Amino acid sequence: MPPRPAVIAALLGFLAGPAAAAEVLPLTVLTERTGPMAAAGTALANGLSDYLTMLGRRDGGVGGLPLAVEECETGGEPARARACYEAAVARGSLAVVPGSADAALALLPRLAADRMPLVAAGYGPAAMARGDVLPWAFAPPATVWDALGAALAHLAQGGSEDSPQGRSLAYIHRDSPAGREPEPVLRALAAEAGLAFRAYTLPDESTPEDGASPWRAVRAADPDAVILDATAGLSGTPLRDAAAAGLPLNRIVTVGWTGEDDLLRPGGGARDLTAKGLRIVTWHAPGDSFPAFDQIDLLVIDAGLSRTPKEDNPGPLYNRGVYAGVILAEGIRNGQRLAGGPRIDGAAMRRGLEAINLDPVRWKELGLVGFARRVRLSCADHSGRRPLTIQEWTGARWVQVGDEISAPRERLGPHLDAAVAAQAERVAAETGTGGAKPREACPAGPP
Repeated sequence: MPPRPAVIAALLGFLAGPAAAAEVLPLTVLTERTGPMAAAGTALANGLSDYLTMLGRRDGGVGGLPLAVEECETGGEPARARACYEAAVARGSLAVVPGSADAALALLPRLAADRMPLVAAGYGPAAMARGDVLPWAFAPPATVWDALGAALAHLAQGGSEDSPQGRSLAYIHRDSPAGREPEPVLRALAAEAGLAFRAYTLPDESTPEDGASPWRAVRAADPDAVILDATAGLSGTPLRDAAAAGLPLNRIVTVGWTGEDDLLRPGGGARDLTAKGLRIVTWHAPGDSFPAFDQIDLLVIDAGLSRTPKEDNPGPLYNRGVYAGVILAEGIRNGQRLAGGPRIDGAAMRRGLEAINLDPVRWKELGLVGFARRVRLSCADHSGRRPLTIQEWTGARWVQVGDEISAPRERLGPHLDAAVAAQAERVAAETGTGGAKPREACPAGPP
């Protein structure tokens, strides 16, 4: 079997001999380029691969060592994700990108024993924020719960006279462990906000065996607003299915993205279906008007080292892949600085990730000024929990709606404590240990 394109692109042009070939920075990315979530998984993987390949072509890697990025295809199956993870541990990878919330959940019990950093940028389950309890799990710049809380706060502000009382909310999610995990906390938050709440699950098949579309039930209930949670992945074309059932897309706020980028073409997608009015929770800017993206075009896509079609405009998931690439590269740079040399291991990578401080000056140095706001991680805080924004599709572009929205930390606190306790029980059950081993005490204050 020939080498994977991601590996070729990462190493091309830098390995001058056997000694150089032995000194690389190995990373493992679990991808979903096939299977029911392939449309979303491909875009996310492309953005991450293109950014890291650009660093290889432009800078020779990070800190003078080339990146060796290994993609391992899971098709969205947790069993394959676990096999890919085991291969990453055997390979000596510095970090693993799980590719989906379900893969992250499946792998969390293994991290401490293997001393393996797991980096889920923007789709990490809530417990991954707690670096004091899960020291090897990272979910910058916000967890799934943070994003759902932002979506709920945005919708709650839309009631008459700023009151949501009497309004109804539908929550649509994947029928999987990670898809079901946020439902209880969102139900509790909706009740506190005075919103009538009802949850619906979408199967991994676009058409269930009984032929009944869940979207028809949603349309019959006629909710005032809908949160479509795609953080665990959604198969098929859920937004098209919603529109086909008669649900106006301008009622929907998505957390995560479905991969239906063709709906974002100016003037609408096929059959004149337009996503105009659709909203999305995000933490980064849309589009590609950044110098780093110009470098990706020149050094990667135009050079034939990418799986991204040249004619494609970057959609939400592509940009999120780029964001994840930035987090990985910054973690490596920080780890190298703290270790005093370019060669690092998983423990040094963890320290580097905890030292991330992406302020406006650093974003500008990366050629991404305006791409994202400051995010700062620490020993105890592995997400940064930065405020999020709501963007709306105008039919031609994404525009921000309202101000930034902070996650409701105080209200989420008790639920997060319960989630961490439940995760400790999972670790105990799956590993036969007494639960997650507490890490050394985190220092007070910023890193």
